[in-house]
Amino acid sequence: MLERLTYRTMLNLKVVVFSIILVAHYCLASPIPEGEAAPSFSEDRERIAQLIKGDYNKDLLSAKDEFILSIANDTKNFFEYFYQRSVKVSEDVLADTEVTNNEDQNVKEFVKNLTEHLEEAKSAADIEQKLSSFVHFYKLMERFDTEDLKSPTKIDILIEGYLNKHGLDKFDEEFKKLCHPFLKQFIEKAEEVKKTLDERDLKKYSNFIEVIENLNEHLTIELKGKQNEKKPDN
Repeated sequence: MLERLTYRTMLNLKVVVFSIILVAHYCLASPIPEGEAAPSFSEDRERIAQLIKGDYNKDLLSAKDEFILSIANDTKNFFEYFYQRSVKVSEDVLADTEVTNNEDQNVKEFVKNLTEHLEEAKSAADIEQKLSSFVHFYKLMERFDTEDLKSPTKIDILIEGYLNKHGLDKFDEEFKKLCHPFLKQFIEKAEEVKKTLDERDLKKYSNFIEVIENLNEHLTIELKGKQNEKKPDN
């Protein structure tokens, strides 16, 4: 998933973020033999629903409960902000007649795709749908990231210019600035929860633990790469 991990774009990393949040939000895990699967995943989901609704005794929260609450609150604020920003960028681009009146077929296709995204985003009714529309937005934007394209065309450059004209460059810089500390805090909290799991739970949540470990590894590589970029040439 992290085939092109760079501090400049971090687009693949963003997809990982969305995946992790969905995993954490629903407490999904790898299947294990039925005789060992207690408590059931349905009970996990019921517990998550209770926590999100506020139906709990604060003094009786487990480490996992606190992690779920933290993730639910942190991610809601984090992604809601950038979801709204993605909608604003899309609206502003589509309100620009220089863009919508362009007769080039590639630009028309871009306008069509962005319009479909905006309709999807505005109809999103819950966090999962908003995350899905946000991933769709970045997949679309990635197509016109000319710094990462081997041979960007004049149309690629033109469309990237339209996007940056309406704030995509500032949007991306802001996401990069906030994404790393957000993920770092997420990993630290997940590691604390991991320490509280017994052998059965370690097996039950093996997929989630593996994702956390892989993310931590790639973030470490990214940080080292960023530090090397800052070193002056000898």
